[in-house]
Amino acid sequence: MQTKIYYLDGSQRDIEYIKICGEIIRRGGLVAFPTETVYGLGANAFDEISCANIYKAKNRNPDKPLLCHLYSVNQAEEIAYLTDIERKLITRFTPGPLTVIAKKKDCIGKIVSAGGTTVGLRFPSNQVAINLFREAGVPVAATSANISDFPPPTDGEKVKEYLFGRVDAILDCGRTGSGIASTIISVENGLKIIREGAITESDIMRVLE
Repeated sequence: MQTKIYYLDGSQRDIEYIKICGEIIRRGGLVAFPTETVYGLGANAFDEISCANIYKAKNRNPDKPLLCHLYSVNQAEEIAYLTDIERKLITRFTPGPLTVIAKKKDCIGKIVSAGGTTVGLRFPSNQVAINLFREAGVPVAATSANISDFPPPTDGEKVKEYLFGRVDAILDCGRTGSGIASTIISVENGLKIIREGAITESDIMRVLE
């Protein structure tokens, strides 16, 4: 696979590159992109073949679900059944490094959910990511842009080292923010911290109390 590299530097060309990559995702390709934590690797969440290709590119265990990356609560409502508590947490902490596990709708297939009934909802605050998702016009199923069992990348050079020749395009914005992964929570049967990251359990409890 011939991987296209798009270097973003804050110029007017960035808009063109993001539009190109949005179209790649919409048509079934794979794009690596920055978030406020680490780089992600995304595909059209409605396209099962494209989502399966994420697993192939990363050598990822198919039993591990992908997250759906979104730019609005309304978009989340299209693919998941949100409870009042989930909406409250999303409103308070996103866009930002929080992933909420919610009951999925049928439009999200078995590849994304790894055969389960839930889907992870992630709302990155990185403006490049937000613009990419808007241009794609679909939920973006994604995970970190690394080969499985290697550290998630926090700079474009590392993404290229991992994924050049394995994906359609890379949006290289240099280094990301914290490098700390998003916090993943579930509230289906009481609050459960699946992975504590940039947002702590005490941060979440203060909101719920």
